[in-house]
Amino acid sequence: MKRHATMRWLERNWLAVLAAVLVVIPACGFILGSAFFLAYIYWPVSYSALAAPQINPATQQITLIAHGLGDSDASWTASLRDTLQQKADTGGEPRQVIALDWSAYSKSAVRCSVDGLRIGEKLGSEIAESAALHSLHLIGHSCGAFLVLGLCEALKARRHDILVQTTYLDPVSIYGGVFWNYGLEHFGSCADFSDAYIDTEDKVTGSNQLLPNSYTVDVTAARKRSGSSVAPHIWPVHYYSRLIESGYHPHIDENGAPWQCYPRGTMHKADTLPTAKTAPCAGTI
Repeated sequence: MKRHATMRWLERNWLAVLAAVLVVIPACGFILGSAFFLAYIYWPVSYSALAAPQINPATQQITLIAHGLGDSDASWTASLRDTLQQKADTGGEPRQVIALDWSAYSKSAVRCSVDGLRIGEKLGSEIAESAALHSLHLIGHSCGAFLVLGLCEALKARRHDILVQTTYLDPVSIYGGVFWNYGLEHFGSCADFSDAYIDTEDKVTGSNQLLPNSYTVDVTAARKRSGSSVAPHIWPVHYYSRLIESGYHPHIDENGAPWQCYPRGTMHKADTLPTAKTAPCAGTI
């Protein structure tokens, strides 16, 4: 009798049961899956494996370089650090150059933006305690752009007197796998001056278009003309390293931020490798 009652109930309510099977149950699965996905991305981490940079208490100027997804300080960042430190030493400039290794937290494509921002905020609050510091240059590639952003925002919240320049090399814009334009809207917004270098043939969102809060250099044509086999996502790193070696890179100096020569929200197309002649304001940078 009970079995027959169940059958009669199914006959009367089969449409609702079918809707539950086709819609409600998959929807619950989607919701649970999304919840686990978001928990994985945003779950708090202590970052105990991060080796915090040792800041010289007497340092007045710091340059910090952050690598990107799946990278480490053993690649291009160490070489760029050495070049920058050599130029600072020979020029008599009291500057400390740091190639930050955050490779323990830059392995996941969906988490690296969140971890990068949080690590940057942590470092920014620590560096703000450096009493002698008066200027900071932050350089970030790919997902390292979020570390640069977090550091800049945390530092400026505590020490607005410190001049900050941010340099973005093919920056990734997607934050937490959800917010696709986060980087485009925020990169460069907290800095006193910001420049960016992109290759438009890189297909990663944000790494191939103008940054509204930065002076952007499109280096795609320079790669093609040079005949380089370097991938578009890595090419801006090579271009910027050459720019540093040439001695004509935009930077904050005793005259302040060079926005007059490098206007915010504008794009310059570089079709050759950098030299003094290719600098928009040669002699001022």
